[in-house]
Amino acid sequence: MQNDNIAILNRVRLIAILGQMIVIIYSVVYFEIKLPLLFLTILVSIESIFFIYVKRRISLTHSVSQNELIFHILFDSLILAGLVYFSGGANNPFIYFLLLPVALGSFMLEQKHLLALVAIELVLYSMLNLYQRPLALGDNSPLTSFHLHLAGMWVNFILTVILLAVFGLITRSSLLKQEKKLQQLREKNLQDEQILGLGIMSANAAHELGTPLSTMAIIIDDIQHSNISDEQQLDMNLLQQQIIRCRKIIGRLNDKSHHAQQQLLTQVESELDNESKSYNCKEQLELLIERWLVYQPKITLTKCFEQTIQSNYYQISISLEQAITNLLDNAADASLENGNKTIHLNTYLLKESIVIDIKDRGIGISKQKKTNIGKQIQPSNKLDGLGWGMFLSNVSIERVGGSVHILDYKNDSHSGSLTRITLPKGRSNVR
Repeated sequence: MQNDNIAILNRVRLIAILGQMIVIIYSVVYFEIKLPLLFLTILVSIESIFFIYVKRRISLTHSVSQNELIFHILFDSLILAGLVYFSGGANNPFIYFLLLPVALGSFMLEQKHLLALVAIELVLYSMLNLYQRPLALGDNSPLTSFHLHLAGMWVNFILTVILLAVFGLITRSSLLKQEKKLQQLREKNLQDEQILGLGIMSANAAHELGTPLSTMAIIIDDIQHSNISDEQQLDMNLLQQQIIRCRKIIGRLNDKSHHAQQQLLTQVESELDNESKSYNCKEQLELLIERWLVYQPKITLTKCFEQTIQSNYYQISISLEQAITNLLDNAADASLENGNKTIHLNTYLLKESIVIDIKDRGIGISKQKKTNIGKQIQPSNKLDGLGWGMFLSNVSIERVGGSVHILDYKNDSHSGSLTRITLPKGRSNVR
């Protein structure tokens, strides 16, 4: 918010600089007022240099303190007081522009800083009343002192109305941006709560499933060694395979947890040693696919890495790896449910992004489902293979500045869905 306030002040400062230059030139050329141009030029030049400095400062930093904010407002007040002093002092109708910094401060400053600003503005106004510097009119000037004051009041009113309107629009725009940020923060907090709930449920389920699976394995082993028919023996073998599969899934969860801890430890050690490591994007994805295929023996995955991606370096974090794995699972399920065992993965660079396209051979996804995919938790549906995994994948990828889109594709031989993962190339993804 402080940074936005500095930006607002700098926009108002630019308007003030342009207005001051126009008024000075018009007063000298048209009204033939004898102004001390050297002093006025110095003040406007200082203000212009400060404007350029602040513009650059805003682009380089995101942290601005209240002390710096009041310094900006006081700087503008002193420049304005100097301009008023050299152009008539308290008789100059533009003296009432000293109220503008107070109006800005009431919106931006804390109470103690605002009170200090009010006191300084009162001192400046009092000093301008005590130390007058009368204006000198040229012999051919079309104005008398009174007419000059009336003309100044008229211009002052016009500029005040314009500045108030501009300030109001800028303030409204800033408030709308803040409201949008708060809304995004609320949505993120809601997603975090859902993810935390899912994590706790998963951990509890993995822990609690161990005992019943062991009991079932013992009972099935006893039944297999008893006198049963061949058909029953086949059923027992199938049940045993399913128990083994469940244990592998639980083991996979434990492996992922251990992997995440090791990755975090490696990251911390690397930061402490000030080391910078390079991670080849192609090698990481190939390793991920190799591990994934161990759990998907029925799937045939064809992959393509464009030449530009093979020399690109990018670290895939544990959360991002799990997100890609979930999307591969969804594609595999969609293909298998449509009687096909093939999915295709294509990775390439697009401008400043890394794009991963995953094509399945499923039946596609309805338009109604597409609008909510990844935005909220949905019940899993075998026909689409999308549920919690898609939601978690979308959140994980958005956290690193990426996005996920589901598209339909169709050609002469087959059709299905295309899951497009877009990741920002220049952003660190160690999470």
